[in-house]
Amino acid sequence: MCAHYFIRLQEHDNQSISEEVRRRYGPLLPSPPGESISPTQLAPVRCRDRKGGQGYFMMRFGMKAGDHLVINARSESLREKPLFSPLLKERRCLIPASAYTEWKHAGKERIPYQFESPQLPLMFFAGLYRLTPGNRFGDFVILTREAAPDFSEIHPRMPVILNPAVHQDWLNPEKTAEPLLTACLTDLRWSTPQLSFLS
Repeated sequence: MCAHYFIRLQEHDNQSISEEVRRRYGPLLPSPPGESISPTQLAPVRCRDRKGGQGYFMMRFGMKAGDHLVINARSESLREKPLFSPLLKERRCLIPASAYTEWKHAGKERIPYQFESPQLPLMFFAGLYRLTPGNRFGDFVILTREAAPDFSEIHPRMPVILNPAVHQDWLNPEKTAEPLLTACLTDLRWSTPQLSFLS
């Protein structure tokens, strides 16, 4: 389960994401885009707008389903789930992340591992989003897959990190979703630093 990730907004060209959402929302944005993202928080996602263009929009991490908050969706069974199947064509998004965290269970201890790409300063998770009448901000989930063998003992699942070559196709509703979800990046490095943003 991917329940925590972050974006280093001051690095590389990531600052442009923050600047874009500030221009789009202005005083409607309740707080500046955060670097540390947990469920229910607002985060930037990239998706199509009403005119077919693309941009970054602020949405809440997690979808309410009855009394539950759903933050992840298994990529292998999207069409079988009533919450996700209606979103699979027109409501795809890309979720930018510099790194994400998973916790390994060792007895009663939970050990945080930070994962990031050695090649890409910014990864993009595959996601689905939903727009609800009356809500200013949409909500989104992160798609997951089985973890790569190199680190499956840390956690059995990982986010679907799309290869940059399929980013545009993922946002294109004319492209079938399932083949694109196999174009994943799994060459990650991980560490167990003192993660101050978890406190």
